[in-house]
Amino acid sequence: MNLSASDPDARVKALLDMFREAEPRLRELPIYNAALAIEAIGFRQADSEMLIGVVLTPWFMNLVRLPIEPVAFDAAALGAAVMVALPAGQRKFTINGDAGVGLYEAHSLHSPVLGFCTQEHARAEAWRQLGSLLSPPPEEIPAAAASAPPAKTALDRRALIFGRPREPS
Repeated sequence: MNLSASDPDARVKALLDMFREAEPRLRELPIYNAALAIEAIGFRQADSEMLIGVVLTPWFMNLVRLPIEPVAFDAAALGAAVMVALPAGQRKFTINGDAGVGLYEAHSLHSPVLGFCTQEHARAEAWRQLGSLLSPPPEEIPAAAASAPPAKTALDRRALIFGRPREPS
């Protein structure tokens, strides 16, 4: 991979090729799930500089932020933690990479992935995680409203049926 390339599809392919090259060395490890294959799931442009999506391998599932313009490999940067603001909140990513792909950021979703029986099962989980992390959290109910007793209704059963206002008790 030429580090000057900035085609998003080529960038994701180069990332997957990096993991495919490492796969033979990992097949005999106890964390390797032979039911799974290396796959990129849901990659899209996160902003003007980054792609974001899930990388699934037989040994992990990571949310990955991949620079559209490759960032030159720097071994000193490997393993550094970076906090990233996602719609669902702050998440810690770790800097990874190699000379062919350059640097990228990864947030572990599942490692290892031994609990997945099929590629479809793992893929569904990847899509679920993407939806969850890339969507804002639902609005929270203010504590006062959550603890307040329910409002009393002005209608009772008879009033509902016959259309009469509730009689005072």
